[in-house]
Amino acid sequence: MSWKLKDLKGLSAPTDVKMCTVDDVVRQLKDKYKIDVQILTKIANDVLVKHLTEKKITIEDIKKNYSNVKDIDNIIEDILRLSGKL
Repeated sequence: MSWKLKDLKGLSAPTDVKMCTVDDVVRQLKDKYKIDVQILTKIANDVLVKHLTEKKITIEDIKKNYSNVKDIDNIIEDILRLSGKL
């Protein structure tokens, strides 16, 4: 038995689409900011998922929630830049 696909174009994403995951952000920013990986993961999740995708939280709310994190403004800016939104 063999599988036949009608349309092979749907199997791969266009190369010009910018993709960014929480794992990508953590991998790229953990050493730059010397921040706990769990906290960085939560921030990245809030920005990428809750703000950009689900529209459930604003950037200002994220800044308030993590106001005790040093360089939170720069971290959020870098996450937005990595996602292609800046």
